Amino acid sequence: MPASSATGASAQAPGPATPEGLAAFASELDAIRDRARAQVGEVDARYIVRLLWVIRGMESAGRIGLLAAALAMAATGAFAMAPWGWVALASLVSLGLSKCVQNMEFGHNVMHGQYEWMNDPRFEGKSHEWDSACSKEDWRDFHNHMHHHYTNVMDVDRDFGYGMLRLSAEMKWEPRHLMQAPYAVIVALLFEWAIAIHNLEFERLRTDREATKARIQRLWPRARAKMGAQLRKDGLWWPLLAALLGAAAGWLGDGGHGSHGNGSANAMVGWAMAAHGAWLAGATVFVGNALAGVIRNLWTFIVIFCGHFTDGVHLFPAADVAGEARGHWYLRQVLGSSNLRGGRFFHLMTGNLSHQIEHHLFPDLPARRYAEVAPAVREVCRRHGVPYNTGSLTGQFLTVARRIVRHSFPGGEQLLSPLPALPNHAASMARHPSQS
Repeated sequence: MPASSATGASAQAPGPATPEGLAAFASELDAIRDRARAQVGEVDARYIVRLLWVIRGMESAGRIGLLAAALAMAATGAFAMAPWGWVALASLVSLGLSKCVQNMEFGHNVMHGQYEWMNDPRFEGKSHEWDSACSKEDWRDFHNHMHHHYTNVMDVDRDFGYGMLRLSAEMKWEPRHLMQAPYAVIVALLFEWAIAIHNLEFERLRTDREATKARIQRLWPRARAKMGAQLRKDGLWWPLLAALLGAAAGWLGDGGHGSHGNGSANAMVGWAMAAHGAWLAGATVFVGNALAGVIRNLWTFIVIFCGHFTDGVHLFPAADVAGEARGHWYLRQVLGSSNLRGGRFFHLMTGNLSHQIEHHLFPDLPARRYAEVAPAVREVCRRHGVPYNTGSLTGQFLTVARRIVRHSFPGGEQLLSPLPALPNHAASMARHPSQS
């Protein structure tokens, strides 16, 4: 809803403004997509299989290292950084990085159907269970469908601000927005859990209470089951295993006093050491798992926000989307996304969402191909007068932070950009480009 305090007036979205221009823009992007698709094959299959084993190796190294460090400290009866504390730290980083890669380069991309052509159940988008508190069904609903089909459409794409942040002047200011900067920090630390409940649309309880309650009642069992499974894995089963083994390590680390039959005093010491070992080992693994999750949450928050909420992004009126042409859809994807510059390892760690523009244009193309098509996409945008938003991670993140803080207060930047109108006959061109 437009705010009266908005600065500036709505201006038509930049880029092609005629049916012929939009058709040419779409045709050139279609050609880029088709050339890239024609090259997809064995090299992509080898890549994703190897990536799966790398993720499993990093996760295994992290979990085994955490467990080994926990048991070693349980045996000594004390936490110490040298050497086992450092082992625990390195292990939780390995686990955290595995979660980043699993969520970004593997899970997210597999669930977009980028590797379904392999006919391998490990890479089947609809059945893949990723290492996240968000259920695969909810993710495919609000992300694959709503966000990618209706990118930055006002009051339709809830991913713009995730229903919790005011990021433009079009959203009415309320006193609660004064706290959105610290709230955003909390969300960043707990990002997977915020995403897990995103599809429940809690924020709409204030405006459409009964319909939202019905939605929550329908979707909550599925969300609760997935969140529970994630909590049990990282917060219960692994710490419990560590605690049980830590109890044995604490008992044996005491020299097995409780097993020699030297009297009740030695037995009491043995049991005390076992209890202390269980607590120390369980707590070490629990904290390690939690911090690994925080690593993943912070990283995914930063990458996703830098791909969508930087300077230069646009919003679009819902009325303009009905019957939109292919060129309109492509135009919205470019104007609603932002890229990040970096090297190969950086792109890998972002799940190639550092090429957010290319991902939105070609969501079912294997993401490792985005770097190859990016120069051609950028050149098409240049020729058609479409801004191609890219920058460093630091620079883009600073604009995101500024946007969050600025729109904590009344007024702000108006982002709504009407799409160029087309004659009625052009509506026949309307369809989702990925369906071609």
